[in-house]
Amino acid sequence: MQRNEVVKLSVPPRVLADPFSYILDHARGKRVLNVGASGGVEHYLPMQRESWLHQRIDKVADELVGIDIDAESVAFAAQHGTNLLIADCETCSLTQTFDLIVMSDVIEHVNSPLRAIDNLAKHLSPNGRLLITTPNPNHYGLVLRAWVGRRTDVYYDHVCAFLPEHFQVISHRLGLKLSDVAFFSHVDTRSLGNRLKSHLARLVGHLVPRCHCSLMVALQLDRKS
Repeated sequence: MQRNEVVKLSVPPRVLADPFSYILDHARGKRVLNVGASGGVEHYLPMQRESWLHQRIDKVADELVGIDIDAESVAFAAQHGTNLLIADCETCSLTQTFDLIVMSDVIEHVNSPLRAIDNLAKHLSPNGRLLITTPNPNHYGLVLRAWVGRRTDVYYDHVCAFLPEHFQVISHRLGLKLSDVAFFSHVDTRSLGNRLKSHLARLVGHLVPRCHCSLMVALQLDRKS
């Protein structure tokens, strides 16, 4: 890949109907590391444990380790019977490798995304996968807001946004292989309005996949590098 060369994806993007099923299918019977595991834990525990991604992975994985930098959330999880490690994905050095590393809506929060991906890749087994999900900056709602001149909503702790092509470049720089690219939109069931917006997002995404709400990529060790 040369400077000023237009980036071409090594795999064609596709659409995922259910990203959680995809994650769970890859986690089944595997050694899994869940990065940012305590995200939203105060919402899920104790009453909605079955909806918590970490709990769902735990049910199908052979072994599960969860890490997070939020000490308060880790302590909250411990109070409700789930032990997580306080660790930074950019610098952690764990004593094992994993068949699957899940980084669900975390990469947009970290200070140094390439450093985090490079460090996590060192924890992959030879055939392991790093699954990353992140909000899609081409989401139809953001595009529509730009068209009508409304402000763009950005969460205070989101410091970057990614297109699939960015992960292609990152893979090249770090000697990894981009093995899957998919777009998806969650169905938010918290209210009728949110549910309708979610289905609209899915409809728009069906017509224009790059306008879905979220993006998922899979990275692997590149045996040819």
